[in-house]
Amino acid sequence: MSGISGYRRVQDFARLTATEVRVLEAVAEGLTNQERAESLSMGKNTYGGRLTSISRKLLVSGRAAQVHTAYLNGQLARPEAADAPAGFFEEDLRLWYLVATTTAKGIGQRINLCEHTARGRIRDLMKRAGARNESHLVKLGHAYRVLGAEVTAR
Repeated sequence: MSGISGYRRVQDFARLTATEVRVLEAVAEGLTNQERAESLSMGKNTYGGRLTSISRKLLVSGRAAQVHTAYLNGQLARPEAADAPAGFFEEDLRLWYLVATTTAKGIGQRINLCEHTARGRIRDLMKRAGARNESHLVKLGHAYRVLGAEVTAR
């Protein structure tokens, strides 16, 4: 499966079911796996099965990439625009995009850092953006309008 999600046509993706959309919305909120399963009244195995199905349908792995891909192809409603709590530098925006499109290991390789250092930079960005985890960072990136089709097209 590809880690990069912004370059496929919408027709390339299988449609998510209503339940899968609700699961992905919970992922985008930054809830823990336990909180997500409980909020959706699902058992752990059912929840895990939905995540696997989402990954197959969206042709990406990783929760952050799934959220980003679903926003780009219209399967998740884009969050309302919001003001960012801080100013972000060009380096932050590149890291944000990489979080939305690849794994931490891949991020480290792309910006010439070890995975540990890349994870530290991601944690710092999440803190400044007010994100609970990487998936929530992607949602906030779409809300702050630093991620999205108009940004990816640049």
